[in-house]
Amino acid sequence: MRYLLFIILVALVQTVNAQDNWENPKTSEMEDSQIIIEKNRQIELPRATRNFQQVPKIKKDSIQVPVTFTIKEFQPTLNSIKPKIRVLTVQDEKLDKLYANQVKAGLGNYGATYLEAFLANKRNKNQSYGLHFNHQSFAKGAVDGNNSGSGYQLVKPYGKLIFDKTVVEADAFYERHNNYLYGYDSTVTEIDRDSIQRTYHTVGASINLKDRNLEDAYQYGIGLELYQLFSNYEAGEGSFDYSITNSFELSEEFEVFLNSDGFFSKHQFNDNEYSRNRSLFRIKPGVSYELGKLRINGGFNFVYENDTLESMNRLHVYPDVSLEYSLLAKVSAKAGIRGDVREVRLRNLLAENPYLNDSVVLSNTLMPFELYGSVYGSFSSMLGFDAGFSIASVKNNYGYVPDNVYPEIFNPVYFSGNNTEINIYAGLTAQLNPDWKAALRADYFYFNLDNGLEMPYRPGTQLVFNTDYLIAQKLTIGLNGHFQGSMNPGFTPTTDTPNLNDEGEIPAIFDLGLKFDYKLSDRSHVFLHANNLIAKEYQYYYNYPNRGFRILAGFIYSF
Repeated sequence: MRYLLFIILVALVQTVNAQDNWENPKTSEMEDSQIIIEKNRQIELPRATRNFQQVPKIKKDSIQVPVTFTIKEFQPTLNSIKPKIRVLTVQDEKLDKLYANQVKAGLGNYGATYLEAFLANKRNKNQSYGLHFNHQSFAKGAVDGNNSGSGYQLVKPYGKLIFDKTVVEADAFYERHNNYLYGYDSTVTEIDRDSIQRTYHTVGASINLKDRNLEDAYQYGIGLELYQLFSNYEAGEGSFDYSITNSFELSEEFEVFLNSDGFFSKHQFNDNEYSRNRSLFRIKPGVSYELGKLRINGGFNFVYENDTLESMNRLHVYPDVSLEYSLLAKVSAKAGIRGDVREVRLRNLLAENPYLNDSVVLSNTLMPFELYGSVYGSFSSMLGFDAGFSIASVKNNYGYVPDNVYPEIFNPVYFSGNNTEINIYAGLTAQLNPDWKAALRADYFYFNLDNGLEMPYRPGTQLVFNTDYLIAQKLTIGLNGHFQGSMNPGFTPTTDTPNLNDEGEIPAIFDLGLKFDYKLSDRSHVFLHANNLIAKEYQYYYNYPNRGFRILAGFIYSF
């Protein structure tokens, strides 16, 4: 401890002396000096040697060591579960009893008799068959009592078989039409009723095959029909008709198709002393492409036929292009251009005009060009509509003219020049509730013929409507009407020509009908139909007035 105190004391004395020397300028001044610092360090390393030889490969040992795996199957054993839960089952509802058979019968003025029957099998998912029978006749007409009567009968058995991949439908039929040429001169007192009778019978059969699975990419359909028409005036027609459809869906948007149809027929006339073989063969290839809401259909129509007035044995090639666009969820529009041959056969002419001559000329109608468009759909579940137009260029279109010798019979007349045919139409369907429904359609027709001619027996306007209303769950009331504009009679009228209007035309037609249906039970009804309420004996063909006010009452029974 003493040494430590001595050291501290000496240090203090030196410190004081140093402070005292700061005040003496001679002793406190520092001498001039120069300090030089040199750095001469250098690192030297010996030169290294490098080896550029490749690294030697390591030899693999080719010895394979076998490895085996042993998997032990583990099968757990579980005790069976016996839940004490009772599953409730709902008993299937019983189907309502099906009354597949129905008979309708009625009587009316003008000696009217009506009988119609529908007979069919019970429910069966693989087959159905039945029989349709229809009889309608009038013992008298508007002129000379039973000299203007008429009748129609139909017997048609049918059947349908459903297999795993194919549906087969077949039927046979017999039809009988009976009419009288009562458009004779009323000044004639003696008329042989048998000589003015026109009766023709048609017997035939058809079979159709089509694909059952609509989800398949390939779809097909085949239809065959054979019929023979006989008449009491030794004119007839036999025909074999066919139709084939093929479509193949390459993708959801793209589809190709190849369709074909036609007929081979034989027309007998002039008491069967003469006959003519007629044929038409049509092939329609094309494609269909869907692009969003737009569907494009394009193809060609190849038609070979042998009996137009223009020439014989002609092959016609026409376009067939259309566009379909979905405007709204339930509204669509369609437009297109196409060409075709309208086949004309004796069976079709007799269905349109039963007062034909014994021997008539049959020639197909050419339609090289037709532009058409339509808008259709529904605004709601209660209102639907369909409106459109068509403008066509037509050759060999036909009408009817009275015979020069016997004006009570008609001959078809063909217009060989190019003529324009226009149709504008609009239709509405409505169902405001399950008890009320109605339908309405209006058409406008225009025919532009050469040399200022008018198309005979083709009206310019037509309006058809029909409505039904259910009252008190048992009584149904219906109202229907038919309006048709005036027509050209097919000849040049004179000043004293009867049954024509001031313009020398067949007057317009307006027919109004009313019907009542009362439900006695689930299986029986009674009905009352009244037609031509205006009681006007209008005529469609010259000198062939229709019956006036008509009434038919009857009974309907299902079993």
